[in-house]
Amino acid sequence: MSAAALDAGAAAQLVGFGLTPRLRPAGDPAYAELVERFAADAAFADVVGYVAGGLGLAVLDVGASGIVLAPAPGSPFAQRLSDYRANLSVNDRLLHGLIHVGIAAYCYPTAASLADSDVRVCSVAGVERFLRDAAARLREQHGECDPDADAPELEQAWRLYLRRQAARDTGDGRVGVSTTTAMVRFALERLAEQGMLSRTSDAEGGTYRALHRYRVEVRELAATRAYGVLAAAGTGG
Repeated sequence: MSAAALDAGAAAQLVGFGLTPRLRPAGDPAYAELVERFAADAAFADVVGYVAGGLGLAVLDVGASGIVLAPAPGSPFAQRLSDYRANLSVNDRLLHGLIHVGIAAYCYPTAASLADSDVRVCSVAGVERFLRDAAARLREQHGECDPDADAPELEQAWRLYLRRQAARDTGDGRVGVSTTTAMVRFALERLAEQGMLSRTSDAEGGTYRALHRYRVEVRELAATRAYGVLAAAGTGG
């Protein structure tokens, strides 16, 4: 077998490791060896990029936490709404989108927080309060005027958030699934399943530690208008 074929096989193996987000190089010697090779061998790093690109994936980061990949639009690895949660209404789609941006802004509210190495922690209750306070500030700023033409869906989402109950007792001790608290909990649990967060306790409805993989993902999100608006509103800016 040629050296080029061996390199392509090793690159595909590294990409495959990245598609198992909970796997870490520290727990797999073969993974660790490939990460080290990526850092030391620029030609191999290029092959990894080509293999990932051919699958519709972008390499965002490679380091001690492993390889972080992001699917391009249309990639077979891009998450569909039905993969996230089935049978969501249009309003619930907007709310879940807002919640995910809100989690990112809660954990990393400034450019400096994305660059530092501090451990970021979030909880179901903390994120819900952050989003509700941010939405209330945005209502104070915008009143009942027409939605911003640059971000109509964002404005619709935060108005929906304020109209939705934070919690509702179902009679058996559970929180209603259509409440914002339940939606935030679902979003955090999905991020944990994807290796972005690690659950640390049951405090505040569930408390999570943000992992390096999540920081890398948020760096890509930080350039969006929705992230900037929520980060500023959530911190009173």
